[in-house]
Amino acid sequence: MGSPYGVENGDYDYKENQGITTKPYYLVIFILSLLVSIVGGSLLGWWLHKYHPKNRQLWMVPFGLILLLTPVIVWFSLIISDLCISKNEEEDVFKMNQRIHPLDESLCDPKR
Repeated sequence: MGSPYGVENGDYDYKENQGITTKPYYLVIFILSLLVSIVGGSLLGWWLHKYHPKNRQLWMVPFGLILLLTPVIVWFSLIISDLCISKNEEEDVFKMNQRIHPLDESLCDPKR
């Protein structure tokens, strides 16, 4: 494991790596989406080579484009959304105290 770097309330937190930490399933999802894009590109290339001169099997074009571009769009949107969320805003949401109002004079008041 690692060495404890902070002890609060009896909880030990371990720092596994000093560098970039990525979870293994992120890598698996990235590789699978890369394979889907490669399959889509290969499908388009095969259609271009075999069926384009005769304009046959046209269903392969939109299917190949969907396979090729969908993982790219999804990863791009995930990266942009991650960049737009600052860490301070996430902490502020967790620290926000929400005042609980009594049911008096509300629509859900059981006395009404």
